[in-house]
Amino acid sequence: MNAKLAILFLTIFIDLLGFGLIIPALPFYAESFGASFITIGLLSASYSLMHFLFSPLWGRLSDQIGRRPVMLIGLAGSALAFLMFGLAKTLPMLFAARILAGILSSATLPTAQAYIADSTTVEDRAKGMGLIGAAFGLGFIFGPAVGGILTKYGYGFPALVAAGMSGLNFIWAVWKLPETLTRKSDESHRRLLSADALKLIYSTPVLAILIGIFFVQVYAFSQMEATFALFSEHRLGLDAQHVGWILAEVGIISAIIQGALLGKLVRAFGEVKLARTGLVLMAVGLVTTGIVTTTLQMVMAVPLLAIGSALMNPTINSLISKAAPPDKQGLTMGTAQSLAALARVFGPPSGTALFQFFGPSAPYLVGGLLMASVSWIRMSGRR
Repeated sequence: MNAKLAILFLTIFIDLLGFGLIIPALPFYAESFGASFITIGLLSASYSLMHFLFSPLWGRLSDQIGRRPVMLIGLAGSALAFLMFGLAKTLPMLFAARILAGILSSATLPTAQAYIADSTTVEDRAKGMGLIGAAFGLGFIFGPAVGGILTKYGYGFPALVAAGMSGLNFIWAVWKLPETLTRKSDESHRRLLSADALKLIYSTPVLAILIGIFFVQVYAFSQMEATFALFSEHRLGLDAQHVGWILAEVGIISAIIQGALLGKLVRAFGEVKLARTGLVLMAVGLVTTGIVTTTLQMVMAVPLLAIGSALMNPTINSLISKAAPPDKQGLTMGTAQSLAALARVFGPPSGTALFQFFGPSAPYLVGGLLMASVSWIRMSGRR
């Protein structure tokens, strides 16, 4: 790993560690203010809606002014939003905090992906994208586990700890994070998700296919994410701390695959085969998770989700990046992440609605069928 990617990895890891801290607490926190299952889904969707609207802006802006300043905006925004979330006293305050987080923290991921595109060769692109996945995995090892433990001091306390970590991360990035953009785009960035941006993305057939598959995968997976704590609470009787430990299991598996094995797997099997294998494993994992009735069964089922996600996410993002023009990496990845955020706008409310009206298993069975339905589509890419 070169020095630039090492610094980026540490920055993203700390950012996602803070995010992971609040995951086990969020549904319980919302329920403490009287939120229904559907309202909890809308709370998740409010964050994703802002992410959908603003990710292309940040991606395009990073093409214009550089990766570093946009990344710093995202890190500072995370700290402010976590602080607001942790101090919330009403359900509307929770919504306001998540909306603010969606607007400002959406600068981080597409900029990090463009940063990796700047710093890697085409051959090493998937491995570079895997660093983000490894940072996600490590954040999910420690974040949910520690966050679950911290809920004994209150459901808002993990967010306050995350705010402090994000503030320190911002200071670290100001000091250490370098700029990687050498060729700046002259394209206007006044509009968010413009018709020109969509035309750029979908003018290449393989890009349209890849982003379409990515959209379905994120939509199905977000139904699970929005209901996992609720499923664990209402079917298995687990609290936030135990939910955190199960999510830590997911993080451990993801970090091992994406941090240590992905490069070798890509060289051996190619990105397209790994992406398809990931889809199949996630489909099986969702269906299996949806029918568990004991904690032991849950612990045995979630590795399928972890392995599938660890194979799918970096490889599909690498394929999308390779299909994009070199001077439009920020715009392409920002738009792809924005469309993924749109999937997360619809996924949580539909998942919680299925949970409320058709039972705890419904989001998982529907999500599994959706994943299976796109796993057979031909993906054109490089080995």
